[in-house]
Amino acid sequence: MLSQHRVLDLTDERGQLAGLLLAGVGADVVAVEPPGGSSARRLGPFAADIDDGERSLFHWAYNRGKRSVVLDLEADDGKVALRRLVEGADVLVESAGPGVMDRMGLGYESLAALNPALVHVSISGFGEDGPKATWRAPDLVVAAAAGPLLMTGDEDRPPLRISLPQAYHHAAADAAGAALIALHERDNRSG
Repeated sequence: MLSQHRVLDLTDERGQLAGLLLAGVGADVVAVEPPGGSSARRLGPFAADIDDGERSLFHWAYNRGKRSVVLDLEADDGKVALRRLVEGADVLVESAGPGVMDRMGLGYESLAALNPALVHVSISGFGEDGPKATWRAPDLVVAAAAGPLLMTGDEDRPPLRISLPQAYHHAAADAAGAALIALHERDNRSG
């Protein structure tokens, strides 16, 4: 379905499901990892209980079907390499946090100047701007702010997590859906 589309996945554990879903429908997904690898590589459980980034089952689960490239986006050569990738990409999905990509000179405006047809999807806890944009946003806080924690636990006790972190998985699934809608619009209507 998406075999002619390239996706750049600049997400960490908060958004890697989006790239996995797009890879699952045939997109060529390139995971762009920082030196030392994605933070998801440090999440357990680990194969054979060996704590090693190459053995993270979490990373394996959410990054299968993707190719990987290591780029230091803090360095000029890493930024140049990413810009080259953006020129040939259809979608970029990132979860860097409000303002982070802009501060590196890799925000929406600068990347759209390189590739006006690029679908840029940003996953964040409370958006890029607004009164809550800079709030800390771990999964439990986002789930509480969104409402699902009202249905877990008792009123007189702290909230309970819904098994695995869920809020960012929902956001990543929504991000993949939004990317598909934007690609359909771009490819079939607006260009």
